[in-house]
Amino acid sequence: YLHGLVRDEKGQKMSKSKGNVVNPLVIAEKYGSDALRMALAIRSSAGLDKSVGEQDFRAMRNFSNKIWNASRFVLEHLDLNQEGDSAINQAFDKKLTETTRLITRNIEKFQIGLAAETTYNEFWHWFCDEQLEITKTGQLGGKQILNGLQVFLKLLHPFVPFVTEAVWQEMKNKGMVSEPLLITSSWPSENL
Repeated sequence: YLHGLVRDEKGQKMSKSKGNVVNPLVIAEKYGSDALRMALAIRSSAGLDKSVGEQDFRAMRNFSNKIWNASRFVLEHLDLNQEGDSAINQAFDKKLTETTRLITRNIEKFQIGLAAETTYNEFWHWFCDEQLEITKTGQLGGKQILNGLQVFLKLLHPFVPFVTEAVWQEMKNKGMVSEPLLITSSWPSENL
């Protein structure tokens, strides 16, 4: 259901005789299981062929690193007492709610590739590139950014379960989340 053939990066059908078969065990060993899962899920459409290659796995390994590094910033450097600007906090909460709603609708409609791509883009470009930088200036509240990380870990978990669960456990150890496991935590509410 999720995709047709998995093709190589040139769009050719994988074949042992061509020597272009990608062994998922080798890829998981080299780049991680999360990178393999995300590379296969992102930008895939039901019933259509999916081209995937070394650069896709490398990019998704870098994404896993981005999740870990952004989370480490929140875990180690975030001042939870930082109040921030109320208008910026409200805009952040509104955008987080809209993002959650959009990704939830994509998943409910079995648009898995679109859900993965939206989650990837919103986490990397909006949350990390913009909001974490605003937090560093003191304009965004610490509680907002912590809540944002918790929500994104839940949204990312279907695609990259290992790194998100590892981060969740770090947060659990620091008392930043109450639910013992990310995999059994509730899906984020669309009315944050």
